[in-house]
Amino acid sequence: MNEFGIYVFSGTGNTLMCAEALKESLDHTGAASVLHEIRDGTEFAGEKDLIICYPVHGFNAPNMMLRFCRGIPEGRGSVWFLKTSGEPLRLNGNSSAELMKLLRKKGYSVMGEFHYIMPYNMVFRHSDEMASLMWETARERITEAAEQIAAGKNRAIHPSVPAKAMSLLCRIEHRFYPANGRLYRVDPDRCVKCMKCVKNCPASNITYEDGRFRFGRNCSGCVRCSFGCPEGAIHIGLLEFMRVNGTYDFSRDPEKAEIGRYCRRSYIRYFAGRDE
Repeated sequence: MNEFGIYVFSGTGNTLMCAEALKESLDHTGAASVLHEIRDGTEFAGEKDLIICYPVHGFNAPNMMLRFCRGIPEGRGSVWFLKTSGEPLRLNGNSSAELMKLLRKKGYSVMGEFHYIMPYNMVFRHSDEMASLMWETARERITEAAEQIAAGKNRAIHPSVPAKAMSLLCRIEHRFYPANGRLYRVDPDRCVKCMKCVKNCPASNITYEDGRFRFGRNCSGCVRCSFGCPEGAIHIGLLEFMRVNGTYDFSRDPEKAEIGRYCRRSYIRYFAGRDE
């Protein structure tokens, strides 16, 4: 039996949670898998069959995942995609297009894609109950996804025309995030010098020199630094108005989740399983 290589880029941990759940479910099917968390400098380990996991950034895959996939050598295996986003809009349907095109050229057969909704780390903050409902729903559906992957079943991908147009329009974000990352700053009145931002940045984009934090040109816009800052001391440039700070409590009662007005119909369809 071939070993699946699960490669995951996760900003604030939501996609990693889903990837770990997928590995656990694959293990239960008897399929062998190895999970690799992608950071700056992560190298391809050489598995034949791949599962690429990422959070949707502006209706596309993030820079970090694109850079990693460009470094994968030619192969003759299969590839599946697992992606997460904060809303169940069908406009997210073409986010894997660049990755699919890239890996097809390298000889991989694209088998399908799985999309799960996890709480925002930008735009606005969901309630902890809503976050728990999202995680419970994703975890249940990931079990079925693992069975399909282990069986080698093809899962058709049919992005809509609006989804294709939106992802194409928003690919400017691949240039925007590195530029905007240069505008990040640390509030000295709040910072306690815990250095979590420096240690945890997956792009190795943050340094501390001569008593100052410096932000480089390699930002992928994952906002792990600001979201995980215990003092809310990091400001994220032009996207400051969308900043969300602090982790979610996924142990809350999902039965108490209330769907608000934002994308209400899409969330209702998603939780009912009608977008699967």
